[in-house]
Amino acid sequence: MRSALPETSDRRGFTLIELLVVIAIIAVLIALLLPAVQAAREAARRAQCTNNLKQLALAAANYESSNGSYPMGDHLGRDYTSLGDAAGGLARQDFGHFVGLTMFYEQGNIFNTLNTSIMIYEAMNSTVNGFGLSILWCPSDGQINGLRWPGQQYDGWDCSPIPMTYSSYAGNLGPLVYCWDDPNGNVGSMQGVFAHTGDTVGSWVYPNKTANTFPSVKIASITDGTSNTMIYGEHAHSKIAAGYDDYYGVNWWTSGDYGDTTFSTLFPPNYWKSFQDSASGVFATKMQCRQDNWSMDTSSLHPGGANFAFCDGSVRFVKDSVNSWNPRVITYGNNVYNLNGQRYGVFQALSTRNGGEVISSDSY
Repeated sequence: MRSALPETSDRRGFTLIELLVVIAIIAVLIALLLPAVQAAREAARRAQCTNNLKQLALAAANYESSNGSYPMGDHLGRDYTSLGDAAGGLARQDFGHFVGLTMFYEQGNIFNTLNTSIMIYEAMNSTVNGFGLSILWCPSDGQINGLRWPGQQYDGWDCSPIPMTYSSYAGNLGPLVYCWDDPNGNVGSMQGVFAHTGDTVGSWVYPNKTANTFPSVKIASITDGTSNTMIYGEHAHSKIAAGYDDYYGVNWWTSGDYGDTTFSTLFPPNYWKSFQDSASGVFATKMQCRQDNWSMDTSSLHPGGANFAFCDGSVRFVKDSVNSWNPRVITYGNNVYNLNGQRYGVFQALSTRNGGEVISSDSY
């Protein structure tokens, strides 16, 4: 009797060509999927950035409703050495608008910690400077989330260590910028929502200069309409800091100083590609009285433009290609601008509160 032979099956693996084809297909699918994932993540980051700006704009509106004006930008503070000196002891700089708003974006503990009898950069106010506020951090803005300078001796005006956190956003100064020491007294002609409020005539800073005043802005003075006037915009810390190779010395959240938490619209958004570009050619001389072209610019890490909040509480995305005057034609020297025939573009008009321009919503 013959025993049955065991059946054999024809088994074989993938050939090298088949394996390479499968790998290629997977690679193509990943290549197609990755941009979609990145776009979705950026859309989420941009939405969070929009929400941050909206909350700041609403806080400013509530501040104005409660106090009769928007918060001050940079302004005078009192030197700790002269608290009893009514005639002097004034320091040029004090806390900025983001600190003034803290009561209105649910950070009353910060405002209650603030000692308003002395200026902000002294030992007794070091705690305030060190608070980190996520409402001021755009998720696309690199390392700003949680970034904190620990403070070192001689940071403060009284040589104390001053810890610091940072902001992705800044307030609107308008197209042309004048400083507290402008010899022609032009600070009051600035057309944004923030500037240096108050005067230093008679103080040790500039005892003989022409008087300069920029009263806090009231909603009634926004004659262009709240929906056509910017109040806040993006001022990307990681981009500005990288240009200086200094992540700790710019965009202090407590500052109201020009270029820290305020911007001008002399240049359209993301105009500069590098710090070197902002300080070369016709711009080898800076175009503003304070800081420089690089830090006074509006900028973001969102592709194609930046988010801006308006005085009515709305937030809109303004493209880098928005209509603008040509800043390369404008000259600046001895605290005087020569526009050389340039008129406000749409971007500059959006930053004026009282320019009288009529702007269509489909023009940007």
